Amino acid sequence: MFKKQYITGAFLAVISLFSSCTNLDEEIFSSIPEKDFYKTESEFLAAMVPIYSSMRTLTEHSNWWDLEETTDVCVTPVKNHGLWYDGGIYIRLHQHSWMEEDAHLNNIWNALYSGVSSANRVLYQFENSTIEMNGKENYIAELKVARAFYYYLLLEAFGNVPIIDRFDVPDGYLPATEPRSKVFEFVESELKNNINNLSEDVLNTYGRFNKWNAKMLLARLYLNAEAWIGTPMYNECENLCNEIIATNKYRLDGDYSLPFSTNNELSNETMFVIPFDETKSGGQIYMWARKTLHYSQMQTFNLQATWLDGGCVGVPTFFDNYIEGDKRLEKTWRMGQQYALDGTPLWTNGWCGDPQMLLSYTKDVTNISGDATMYQGYRFGKYEIKIGATGTPDNDYVIMRYAEVLMMKAECILRTGGSSQEAAELVNEVRRRNFDTTNELTGSELEATTIYNGVPVKYGRFLQELGVEFALEGLRRSQLIRFDNNFTKGTWWEHQPTNDTKRNLMLIPFDQLQRNSNLVQNPK
Repeated sequence: MFKKQYITGAFLAVISLFSSCTNLDEEIFSSIPEKDFYKTESEFLAAMVPIYSSMRTLTEHSNWWDLEETTDVCVTPVKNHGLWYDGGIYIRLHQHSWMEEDAHLNNIWNALYSGVSSANRVLYQFENSTIEMNGKENYIAELKVARAFYYYLLLEAFGNVPIIDRFDVPDGYLPATEPRSKVFEFVESELKNNINNLSEDVLNTYGRFNKWNAKMLLARLYLNAEAWIGTPMYNECENLCNEIIATNKYRLDGDYSLPFSTNNELSNETMFVIPFDETKSGGQIYMWARKTLHYSQMQTFNLQATWLDGGCVGVPTFFDNYIEGDKRLEKTWRMGQQYALDGTPLWTNGWCGDPQMLLSYTKDVTNISGDATMYQGYRFGKYEIKIGATGTPDNDYVIMRYAEVLMMKAECILRTGGSSQEAAELVNEVRRRNFDTTNELTGSELEATTIYNGVPVKYGRFLQELGVEFALEGLRRSQLIRFDNNFTKGTWWEHQPTNDTKRNLMLIPFDQLQRNSNLVQNPK
């Protein structure tokens, strides 16, 4: 528990303060003179809180996490009686017909730029503070890397966005759209220029950026470079992966589920998380339970002060990716008959027009457009739910874990013509813990072109493995785009391919276009 005890004492408790009042951060920095602030390490940490606490918004309803619904992994079908229609947004996300007016896009934009704005404000105060203290430059570097993380997500989702890297902008300032290549260069330079000023201590930076998870973020950037800007940078990505591996600071957990457990601060695999605490922080991981489980499952976990809406389910065709004996199936999804805490079988209780019957989640779903029942579809179950949990979980939300480093290296080896067997050894190292018997992949299997989502995909078996290993961890959109643009070419349940690469980017929200005449809409 030491990692979380540290962050709870020095960081997380302060985050809870900001969670309780949305305007408190502005009030603190405008009412306390510079000369009276930033005198101690704890004050520097407190000033950084809004940058990290803003990340919790990404996991909430109608925000960044819902971009997973554009992929072949999950979907929110409209239920009988119209539940989860929500203006058709989830149908549009699934079928790649989203519109600039969709509120989800505006929520994502606002959440990400809120993080950028917080970083710019605190950077301005840090850089203009007359206080001298050891390590000041390290905090400034950490702030710039955290800001780069928000820009990485903007780059991935919207591509062409304004770069705002200062707080003291003139009145009426309307930042102009920058091309994706320039945003890429900005993120790259911010990471490269600041990584070496970050702490190498992974224990006392839990929930914050350090040298190694910043290198992982840069490796992610390089892994997607060819897909995003047309420049392969796989050698650069592999070099960073090797540096992380060589530190021996992270390792795979013996149990696939440990990084997602209630006490996942005990994991040696997690590299960067968004910290949550049931008593000390606000926010919620919406998909953790509320958006996916049937209401009757309140009895499974004796849930307190929360609600279960049962909307999001696994895409039925995605389950063809799991092979016999793979424990990740049952460790990622809730399937079949569900039970109360005392072992009693649960019933649907006729909720939302469902017949009174035993609550048994089925793989198949009638359709996306209004005939699905509340018991159809496997439910997301990767994150442990604590008995008696309230609306805020104790699980920290995992953004990066060591398994991804190994898989990134394997992918780079394949893409640069290296030893496919070496790549297979890395993939097998990650997947081995999930099988009771030997079930190894070969290099020839990984480098082959196979049919995935109905079309030929180079390294298709590797793409399949990525989907199973990292299901619903916020990585699937970029994975599908990276592998022969399966994102727009593939066919899955209730989704026909658009074959339109413009759909690789989300549209700039209508509200933002109305407010800023210098923004340029992405191609429709």
